[in-house]
Amino acid sequence: MSLLNEYRQLQAEQATIRAVDAAVKLQTTEAQLIAAQVGEGVTQLDVTQLEGILKGLKKLQHVMALTRNAQVVSEISGCYEKIYCHERNGVKTAIAINPTGIDLRLFLSKWHSVFAVQTHPKYSSIQFFDKYGVAVHKVFTTEHSDIEAYQQLVNQYKAQEQSAELTVLAPEAVLNEDKPINDIDIQGFRQGWQNLQDVHHFPALLTQFALSRTQGLEVAGEQWAQEVSPMCLTSVFETVKQQQSEIMIFVNNHAAVQIYTGRLDNLKQVGQWFNILDNGFNLHILVNQFSRAFVVKKPTDNGATEVHSIEFFDAQGSTIMTLFGRRSEGNEQSADWLALCNSLRCEEVVA
Repeated sequence: MSLLNEYRQLQAEQATIRAVDAAVKLQTTEAQLIAAQVGEGVTQLDVTQLEGILKGLKKLQHVMALTRNAQVVSEISGCYEKIYCHERNGVKTAIAINPTGIDLRLFLSKWHSVFAVQTHPKYSSIQFFDKYGVAVHKVFTTEHSDIEAYQQLVNQYKAQEQSAELTVLAPEAVLNEDKPINDIDIQGFRQGWQNLQDVHHFPALLTQFALSRTQGLEVAGEQWAQEVSPMCLTSVFETVKQQQSEIMIFVNNHAAVQIYTGRLDNLKQVGQWFNILDNGFNLHILVNQFSRAFVVKKPTDNGATEVHSIEFFDAQGSTIMTLFGRRSEGNEQSADWLALCNSLRCEEVVA
């Protein structure tokens, strides 16, 4: 039986099954499952034209952007605005700047295939995948989208070859990046941390000392990083909701980061999923699959101003979500956010 026929049979048995879950059951990848439907509601687009496709999304007007990893799904409704694409040393990236809407950081060199998918008689999507067949970003039309603009985008960037076969690579084994503790220049690393003047320089500091992110947080010292229980997430969201303060929620995989900025209102546990179900923003979280969490402080170039964040990791040490209190450049985060982060640190010390 062909993959497409197997999928149709599975859909008949489980009408609401998501493509990502169906792919697991059928022992394939989501990208290959989508490719198997080429010609039947699916059109393969030209992946060499990612810049044009992304900039063309603005014409669709109101859409829903989805970025996920294995533990978190972020869905933000709005418009693709201020999209800038860059290439440096052969590495392609893009950003969509809209702090009150669809706000993205995209690593296009890791994107391998793209499809237009008719997911519903009324709604359609553009779906992007990496070389392993894993979804990295998706864009869904809504009742307020310009469907004619969507169809024009699909026609303009339709790939010349429409194949139901898609080659993907086998997942790479996750290697333990941590170096022996005795080989770490802890004093030098801590001094480098103290000398930071921009939170965006932190990855370069880790690279300089050849540390993974979690190992860097482990050796930073309690002044800068304190490990806490990842189960604190739900209480953090409940506190932010009660305070009606603005939070920034970064959800990422290795090829995309999606950022929500705003308040939280409707929090709800449904089965194993903890959810934020707000107008224009939905977040779905498998908290029990979080492995580690840290409250982190980083200095800035503005004297005593320090940026506080809460960072969450999976069992492989990959960042899956990061929380910040909203702040304008050069200013302090809110007193409520600083108090929340410090209370988590104190609770963990007491424990």
